[in-house]
Amino acid sequence: MDEIFGLTKPLWEIGLRATVVYIALLLLVRLVPKRNAGQISPNDLLTVIVIGGIGTEAIMGGSTSVGDTLLLIAIVVAWAYLLDALEYRIPAVQKLLRHRQTMLIDRGRMIRPNMRRELVTEQELMAVLREEGIDDVALVKSACLEADGEISVIRKDGSPPPR
Repeated sequence: MDEIFGLTKPLWEIGLRATVVYIALLLLVRLVPKRNAGQISPNDLLTVIVIGGIGTEAIMGGSTSVGDTLLLIAIVVAWAYLLDALEYRIPAVQKLLRHRQTMLIDRGRMIRPNMRRELVTEQELMAVLREEGIDDVALVKSACLEADGEISVIRKDGSPPPR
């Protein structure tokens, strides 16, 4: 029973490994374009991925004990909570960890460098405008790729989209 639930590595090593890998993966996931991440933050996405990977290892009966696995999951969840709390309290941390909106159209003109950086094609942008009942970019006050990956549109005349 002790070999199942006991720790196979020192507590400090499990904590250090979990922390280093989590932060490294968080930095890598932060590079995922917001269009691919969707409505989940990089921190939340990473937490789900890492816990899934750890859980799979535990279920498959890998080389670590259940105690090691539970401790790793607890550390990942603690880091996720801590980073969420820091994002809430410290705007600089939120800027570092969360995607921001990107302007794609400003006063009727496409901002092509931003479109290129966010990998949004003119065809994709025009499709969103058509969904909003707009057939000419000149009728758009602004369009932004939001942090959740959706494109929001504000008409020049301020009228709501046709439904």
